[in-house]
Amino acid sequence: DACQRPFKLRDMLPVVMAALLSEIGSTLRNGLCNKPMSELSFNAIVHGLFNEPGAIRSGDVLDVGARDGSWSCMYACQQPERTVRAVDPSRKLVRTLGSCMKAHRNLRTYVAAVSNASGVLHGKTEGGVGFDMSIQIGDIQQGSAARTDNSNPAHDVAVRTIDSLVEEWNSPLGFAHLDLEGMEALAVSGMRSTLARDRPVFSMELAAHHPAAETLLRLVQSLSYTSYVVQEQCGMRFDCRNVINFPNEHLHNLLDSPTLDLAARYSVIAFVNASNIKKFSRLQPKTVGNAWLCSNKWFCINRFANSVPAELVAQHGPPGLLNERQMVGSFLRAGQKLPGFD
Repeated sequence: DACQRPFKLRDMLPVVMAALLSEIGSTLRNGLCNKPMSELSFNAIVHGLFNEPGAIRSGDVLDVGARDGSWSCMYACQQPERTVRAVDPSRKLVRTLGSCMKAHRNLRTYVAAVSNASGVLHGKTEGGVGFDMSIQIGDIQQGSAARTDNSNPAHDVAVRTIDSLVEEWNSPLGFAHLDLEGMEALAVSGMRSTLARDRPVFSMELAAHHPAAETLLRLVQSLSYTSYVVQEQCGMRFDCRNVINFPNEHLHNLLDSPTLDLAARYSVIAFVNASNIKKFSRLQPKTVGNAWLCSNKWFCINRFANSVPAELVAQHGPPGLLNERQMVGSFLRAGQKLPGFD
């Protein structure tokens, strides 16, 4: 059209500036997110998948067994457009998320235990460590909820299924992480409807050497999911592993995922099922640097940190950074056996 004025570069300036500012804001937001200093590979994989369009379907993020909320807060920071729901039976631990909730309005907290049936967990103390473990959470529907003399009704905690929670929230689930100290199978059994309807990606912790890991993986496979183990230690146990589960029908959409390709290319993740899970408990040799009792996460888990010469860390790093490594070395030199070593 001859009536149209000529295109000038300055006409695009507002669009370019808006896109640039949006990108800078996203970079700053993610850059300022506090990331836990453990499970670095797992966190990187999940973060990468969140940033790949379609890799994790739209919906809420659920952190079950949120503990101090480090992961919930990280998810809320990295995914501001999603509602992040942190669930933990400890009121004290949930309260620690107060400052994070002020910074990230998409974070919600819930005091509840999670299992395959609803009920009540009788508490002895508010902190959460004093629950009456004589009551099997998964058997509450069988009427085993009699109160013991030393339990305190003021500290009772509701036991919920994930299905009932998601139904109450009336919002689809996009991603979930389960860290329930061996109770993951009960939690998965209590989220069958959610898994069938929303088909979220979900992850879980397990002890690779334990027979319960095989049972859990068979359960996940029966729900039409395929599992991949992240080959790094999670938690305190040497054989603790994170496993990420993908819906079978979604895997073909992930064939060109740069995050998963990079992780698999360098053996950070591997296909896992009930038949091969035990071999991943001994994937890495048990050494002074990665013994489970090591509390210095830089040297226990961070691969790059393990590659830095110790003399350089001692010379340029803050005082005491190598104390943990030296402590474990002295422990071994004394001829004692490290917990977790066979």
